[in-house]
Amino acid sequence: MNTAPPGWLAEPGTEPEAVIREARRRQHRRWLVAGVALAVAAAGVAAVIAGSGAGNRPQPPGPHGAPGPHALPKAPTHAAGTLVTVSQTSLPKGNSLGLAAGYRAAWVTGIGVTYQVDAATGRIVRTISTPRMFGYRCGGGVAAGAGGVWVTHGCRGIYRIDPHSGRITASLRVPDVVHSIAVAGGLVWVPTYHGGLLRIQPRTGQIIGKPIPVGGGDWAMVPAAGALWVTSGGGGSVSRVNLATGAVQPFGNLDIEAVGAGSLWTPYVQRIDPATGSVIASVPVPGPSGWPVPGASQVVFWRGSAWVLTAQRSLTIHRIDPATNQITGKPVPVGKPLTAAVAWGPYPTAIAAGPTGLWVLDPYRNLLFHLAIRPAKP
Repeated sequence: MNTAPPGWLAEPGTEPEAVIREARRRQHRRWLVAGVALAVAAAGVAAVIAGSGAGNRPQPPGPHGAPGPHALPKAPTHAAGTLVTVSQTSLPKGNSLGLAAGYRAAWVTGIGVTYQVDAATGRIVRTISTPRMFGYRCGGGVAAGAGGVWVTHGCRGIYRIDPHSGRITASLRVPDVVHSIAVAGGLVWVPTYHGGLLRIQPRTGQIIGKPIPVGGGDWAMVPAAGALWVTSGGGGSVSRVNLATGAVQPFGNLDIEAVGAGSLWTPYVQRIDPATGSVIASVPVPGPSGWPVPGASQVVFWRGSAWVLTAQRSLTIHRIDPATNQITGKPVPVGKPLTAAVAWGPYPTAIAAGPTGLWVLDPYRNLLFHLAIRPAKP
């Protein structure tokens, strides 16, 4: 008997192998194009950023709408210490797509599966069958919260996984659903290829209200201070969506990856004023041979600092102090050095922050790293 709530469907079957191969091919091509674009941009922009200084204010990347003052939480005081790798998990070859942290675990999506990795031991404790997941644009997005782990699949729906039992408790049909998914304000948020953002009640699986227009393209969603900041169009435009009302305000041509210390943060490691959209600081982050590489970074905010993941001679994390807008401490390498063939190329990674630390996913080498703060010696 199907015990799923109204609107939820029974678990579907797997996709044909031909579809899986095609999705993988498209995913690799997207990474390649993105990596070449970043390398070309770095050649023309690195010298400008290197000479500007961390405290200077470069011109905003484009015109911005001013949605009015929206206070974001200030940075909490974090305990002093050193970031260290506490576990390294080997994943099945060629089978990692998305990453989320929550419920004392990391959740990694793969082709037709979702792995639950224990935060305390770094071991894969469950391999959960999640059919119809075959790569970027058609599944593999994952988010944790609101009583479940939520996974997009097959450009057609969302799985709800019980984080305690590992069981798929329901599947919601959402035609043209994309890979991105977020949990905020007690709801599950997911865009579609029609450019609409859907709000889903997690207990019943019902879609609330009409789709919110946020535009099409590649999506990133970051919740903070009563709002969901949605980047669409592959880093083209940002919408500020009110979590309570669903009201949407255009914010400008940016790419928002993190929120913290009263600011928005871009992959160019810029701090953005949430009231005006202007760039209030730019932090040069070293790339290969010490040159700043704009746009080749991923940013998360955790324990009062911004943490930037770059692909240098190895995957490397830099810690940025929001009080000074400067890198603090030594860079932290993640895993073994990269080969020369990929050190400058398109190297897809994912980083997530959770209660127990930072998680870094290396899909090319099929590795998951867990990093935590080791307290300073008295």
